[in-house]
Order: sequence, then structure tokens, then C-alpha cells
Amino acid sequence: MERERAIVTSTPGTTRDLVSETVALGGIPVKLVDTAGIRRALDEAESIGIRKSMEALAEADMVLVVLDASQPLGSEDQELLDQVAQRTGIVVGNKADLASSQFSIPGSQLPFVRTSATTGEGIPHLRSEILQHVGGKSRPQAEAGFLTSVRHQGLVCDSLTGLVAAGNAVNNKVPHEMLLLDLYNALRPLDEITGATTTDDILNLIFSSFCIGK
Repeated sequence: MERERAIVTSTPGTTRDLVSETVALGGIPVKLVDTAGIRRALDEAESIGIRKSMEALAEADMVLVVLDASQPLGSEDQELLDQVAQRTGIVVGNKADLASSQFSIPGSQLPFVRTSATTGEGIPHLRSEILQHVGGKSRPQAEAGFLTSVRHQGLVCDSLTGLVAAGNAVNNKVPHEMLLLDLYNALRPLDEITGATTTDDILNLIFSSFCIGK
């Protein structure tokens, strides 16, 4: 974040298409999708952009409602807030450096954060609020994360099963060459995820250390 990603102007309707970027917040990958403003369209192109915005809104796990804090809350802003009232989300009052004393959000139960894209004010607070929703109430450590693929979850479970078998082999004083096979069964699923270790690597290690038979 904190870099220019698309052309924007102060004129409403500039953004027509979805702009997405994946960032890491506290070690958790988060896909951000910037959409066209949701309002009454003035032409066909803007209408298509707003329809795409509504589709992205329906698919999002979390909604950031970005409002212009330098202006009083408008009727279209209120309609958008009503649409997301029951969703997981955060209301972001941007342009905090130009904030109007008339800007207020009556009745909204969503968390509210003031930010300024120009000065960076409130951005750390916004990150913290997002993390509380996607990663729990406590901030995860930098190396923390979670598996987003069902396939990867299954492979990690297979790896853990192999480690348990290797632990049992140690307790039962199983010969080392057989223990290495259990360790291979633990490493092989991880190899399918990362590709870091090959079958030949494991076999070469086994044959270089033990005589298994002819």
C-alpha cells in the first residue's frame, strides 16, 4: 500500500473498473478491491462500473465504506451505509485533513476511522481495525498466517500424520532407515506445496547413510 496504483482525480466518476491489490497485514494476505463510487450513474460506462461495484460488494468478506469527510453526509452516502449496515465493515472518513464540522454519521454501528490519503493520518489505525476483523482481536505476530486452500490444508494434515508416525517410531526404537521413510512421508506433502524438496533428494539421503538391501 501507500503507493500510486491507479489514476484518480477529484471529479466523481473517474474510477470505472475494479482495481485490486493483495497486501500483507500482520502476515495475513488481504486482497483489496477499489471500486467505482456507488451512486446514480450519469452515463452507460459509469453504470457498468457501478454494477461491477455492487457485485464486488456482494462477494467481499469485509467492506470499507470510504466517505468524503470534507463534505456533509449525502443521501447516496446514507443509502450505501444502510446497504452495508448488517455486513462486517468499517466506515472510513477520508480527507481528515480537510474534515468538515458538519460531517457526521448518525446511527451507524460500524467502526469509524478518520484517514487522510494525503498526509497518511489514520492509516495505522485503519490497518489495526482491519486486522481485528480478519485476524482476531489480538494482533498476530509477523510470521503468523493461515491456510486459504483446502488442498493445502489436507497436505499439511498429511504431513502432521507423518510426523506423528515418526515420533512413534522413535519411541518404539524402529531402525533409523524406517524412521527416515516416516520423515519422508511428512516432507512429501510439504513438497507438493513448496516444491523445495524432491523425491531424489530424500532417496539419495537414505542410500548415502544406510544399506537397505539388494
